[in-house]
This record gives sequence, structure tokens and C-alpha cells, in this order.
Amino acid sequence: MDDPVDALSLITELFSWIGIGLGVLLLVVGYVRGAFFRNWPETLGVVVLDDGGELVYRWMGEDGVLYEAPCSDDHGHSPEPGDDVTVHVNPRDPAVGRIDDPSHEGRAFRTTGWILLGIGVAAVVLQFVLLIVSSTAA
Repeated sequence: MDDPVDALSLITELFSWIGIGLGVLLLVVGYVRGAFFRNWPETLGVVVLDDGGELVYRWMGEDGVLYEAPCSDDHGHSPEPGDDVTVHVNPRDPAVGRIDDPSHEGRAFRTTGWILLGIGVAAVVLQFVLLIVSSTAA
């Protein structure tokens, strides 16, 4: 493999297989994950202190049961007791709620998948160009 075109052709083939294969896989994972979290209904909740002095948020489910979940300081703002929060509730399990918007779920997988798929397609195009270049040089 003394010819640089052959070496470059081998590298682009590797990028095309990895890019297209892994890109499609990540896209499927990202869209399935996004579809799972897409239709979580919103309800109103309130931040309170529980019996142990920890911050929790509570919401009333459609079944009339009061649910609660621990309140974390993941997003840079710490809610105070008595604050109203929007709770996104899992339609399959009303005891699972979250205060951050679930619509962003799967976005990292989709973005990475599109980037890898683009690299894979660009590598396939470059392979055809290298094929033409090597056939005209011979």
C-alpha cells in the first residue's frame, strides 16, 4: 500500500462504515427515547419541606392521589418552600414526575447520530472521488 490514494481510500471506507452504522443506530435510539418522553402531561405542583426537612415537590395525580418526588438543585436554581412548579408526569406511572422539561430527551443521541451520519455520507462521496482519481491516474 505505497499509494497514498489507496491508504486514503481505506481510511474513508472505515469512516463510512463507522459513521453510517453508528449514526443510524444513535438516531434510532434518540428518536425512540424522544418518543417515550414526548407526551408527558403537565400539572401544577408545589415545593414543600417533608418530615425530614428535605425539599420535595408534590402534585395531585389524575387518580386523586398525592405524589411527591425529591427536589434537586440540578439546574442552578433552588426552589423555596411554597414555590409553584410545573410537574411533567409519566402517563404510564403517575407516581413518576419531573420538574425539568422532558422534551429534550434523546437530543444528544440525535445530534451525535446526525453528525456521524453526515461524516459517513461524506466519506462515501470521498470514496467515489478517490475511485475516479485512482482510475484516471492508472
